[in-house]
Amino acid sequence: MKLAFLLPALFLAFPHGHAGAAPFEPSVLEALQPPAEHGAFHSGWISLGLKAADLEEKQVSPGHITDVGEAQMQLYFPAGWKPQDRRAALCIFPGGGYAIQAIEKEGGHIARWAAEHGMVGVVVKYRVSGSNDAVGRFPGPLLDARQALRVTRRHASALGVDPHRIGVMGFSAGGHLAAMASTLWNRPLPEEAENPLKSVSARPDFSLLIYPVITMDPKTTHGGTRSRILGPAPGADLAELCSAERQVTPQTPPVFLVHALDDGVASANSRLMEQACREKGVPSSLHFYPSGGHGYGMEKRGQPTDKWPEAAEQWLAERGILPSPAPACGNAPSGAGTPPRNTAGMNALGPDLCRTAGLTGNGPGATFFGHECARKEL
Repeated sequence: MKLAFLLPALFLAFPHGHAGAAPFEPSVLEALQPPAEHGAFHSGWISLGLKAADLEEKQVSPGHITDVGEAQMQLYFPAGWKPQDRRAALCIFPGGGYAIQAIEKEGGHIARWAAEHGMVGVVVKYRVSGSNDAVGRFPGPLLDARQALRVTRRHASALGVDPHRIGVMGFSAGGHLAAMASTLWNRPLPEEAENPLKSVSARPDFSLLIYPVITMDPKTTHGGTRSRILGPAPGADLAELCSAERQVTPQTPPVFLVHALDDGVASANSRLMEQACREKGVPSSLHFYPSGGHGYGMEKRGQPTDKWPEAAEQWLAERGILPSPAPACGNAPSGAGTPPRNTAGMNALGPDLCRTAGLTGNGPGATFFGHECARKEL
């Protein structure tokens, strides 16, 4: 069920296409009530008070949009939700190379999955354009991501959200945005100087990066994503700043990563992020799959990557974000609620493919299609 409500926001235009933000009107959120039948429902699109340009949003294909000139978010609530709840929330950033957004496959569909698992899903429609290169350029999308996290945390009590369990999930270029939100959350940005919410923490509490772009190193990055976020002829300092693996600190939140080895966005992106997290003592979980390509979201395509949502659910449960799986029966032995690891054929196949990814088998570390791998530089 859709609950249409809009939160008022004021737009303050700034040079270079950036904007200031006005706070939400708390009374609007506090008046939010679930439908009478207590089923799952979602809001309309809500302005985040950040506007770059007077663009007319367009659908480039079913479920894909471009020319987003105003940052917005849409809230998905689970069945039985009440404002008094203290649920986890998941801010979701669809991918699209900072030119378009897969707003349904990597947005609404993911938010419904979050709500089905008891979380409040927050789809973030950040500013991008296929016709105006300046709109998706740094720091615009990062401002939008940080604002969505701040708004969710600032109004957690009205949204039925635990302010200490607000995470991010991003896909492809949206994964890059989620990675920047996870590593640059406390970096001062002059564009936020007049933001009345700047004192609210923008740090995610956990981060899920799905087939992400991570680095801006030309040898490994995705060229289109790099050119959109950095702009023409970027300086070395900006490229370094937007290389998430170079910005990891011990304060970076725990990270979950997914990549297929046949992805057109090099799986080395996820490997670099996991390595950086390990070096800084940040908990991380890297999941490589032998095939699956790119852009699958949570669609079931008959590929090994079909299994990543279950791995994410287990990781979230282990971190206390989701409830632990219930035992299969009353007398089930300890650990019965954990899905069995798919190891069919992995004794012969797994180690070879792990070596392809720069890993070797038989040890703790990254999970490769159900095969436990320990990192080794080859």
